[in-house]
Amino acid sequence: MANSDFLRKNKNQHSIKNSISKKMDGDIDVAVQKLLAYLRKKYPALTFEHKKKLSLTVIISDLAKQYPQYAKDFSTVMSKSFMKPDGGFLYATDKKGNKKLILVAEVKRQGTNDKRATEGLAKQAKGNAIERLGKNLTGVRAIFKKESMIPFVCFGSGHDFQNESTILDRVVTMNDFFPLNKVFIEKEHLPFEPVSLFFRYKDWSTKEMMKILTDVAEEAIAYHFS
Repeated sequence: MANSDFLRKNKNQHSIKNSISKKMDGDIDVAVQKLLAYLRKKYPALTFEHKKKLSLTVIISDLAKQYPQYAKDFSTVMSKSFMKPDGGFLYATDKKGNKKLILVAEVKRQGTNDKRATEGLAKQAKGNAIERLGKNLTGVRAIFKKESMIPFVCFGSGHDFQNESTILDRVVTMNDFFPLNKVFIEKEHLPFEPVSLFFRYKDWSTKEMMKILTDVAEEAIAYHFS
């Protein structure tokens, strides 16, 4: 294949991925903003804050306070390194100033071979969106290491997540081999720590995402503030 043809087709592949990913990022933002409006109305005694990212130095500092016996063992990271899940971090604070992280939300889109087929293009190797999910999931589990719950939700969609795809097995592996498309919040299966991973071929609507995010956030609020 001529280099120019390869570049054109590769550019087309990334154009498809970028346009779909941007839509998903927008959808999760809409869902989180609607959730915020709902929570502020239902829980007037709490103040809610949505942050897009969390510094790794802050995470490590918190872990050092929680586990002082390991404080000298944690690695030093660059101050500009951070976690930035697509749906961000949602915090709730009560009137006494107790601030708790009640939701971390993520979306992942992987696989464009169905779109490429309609354009007569050859199949591409399966993507690495879930590898990026794995990195964030490791960080999230560290954040909630001292908690008895993990209010983390990830919505995944795309050709790579169709039924009987081996890529889905990778996601199951990340979830400590617990099932997908089910809400897991409280750590009821220790030493295993399954989380809420919702994966399928079809895209998730903002309505669907908001319902699941609401269930998780409200359970976290009950856990921390009841």
